[in-house]
Amino acid sequence: MADLPDYERPPVTEVVVAVQFIPVPQFGMREAVAVSRAFDGWEMVDVQPALEPIIEPPPGQLATSALRFGLGMPPVRVILSSESERWLAQVQQDRLVVHERRLGERPTFAHVAEKVHEVAARAGRGLGKALLAPPNAPELVEVIYDNTIAAGEGWAEFSELHRVLHIVNARGGVAPYGRVEQLQIGFSYALTDREGFVGRLRVVAEPRVAADGSRSIHLQLISRRIVHNHDLDSVLEQSHVDIVNGFTAVTTERMHEIWGRFR
Repeated sequence: MADLPDYERPPVTEVVVAVQFIPVPQFGMREAVAVSRAFDGWEMVDVQPALEPIIEPPPGQLATSALRFGLGMPPVRVILSSESERWLAQVQQDRLVVHERRLGERPTFAHVAEKVHEVAARAGRGLGKALLAPPNAPELVEVIYDNTIAAGEGWAEFSELHRVLHIVNARGGVAPYGRVEQLQIGFSYALTDREGFVGRLRVVAEPRVAADGSRSIHLQLISRRIVHNHDLDSVLEQSHVDIVNGFTAVTTERMHEIWGRFR
């Protein structure tokens, strides 16, 4: 941790940690209500259809849908919010997700990783099952950092994404198409270790215009790793390392200066 890059003014606005596990047999409205009752001091915001399972295929293969069917009604996803609205939790048949939003204080991976275990314990009590442990052991983790880079912070026009990301060429083409109007981009890196392919780091950047007319670049980094037989916390931490090192690797030195890199 001490060796990771760090910044005085990082543009991170939200940190999300998700753990996909072997599904519980059923998760309908009854289970959603039972989970919500275990979250004292939280509010049940909504109940929506469950998200499809996350799949990270080996390099060279396309992701395919993998539907999981249980008994009874189609599975749902319960969304809960803390009283301060700083925390958001989502629980469904095969996944739990925790969000920390930037409300004054900077969100951090350490905060969210700790909260994941609290959410799992609460949801498990509501369901009467131990989540993130056999038979509902973790299968895959996902760590997401959402960053908002406002206009004037190293760039002025949506055509200047090259000032933020190394991968973008300042020249969009030959005349009369030498300068693009705006740009959005997504790319990924395969993650490997001694066992071979273990996941993927994704980077997505796109322009945004708020209701008040303010402009920004939304930069999102997503690390997904397959748990295999490893300790859950160590896999989560490695995904965090992927994102911090990846963020520094794909963004320009000028942006590092603006964000106040000190390590």
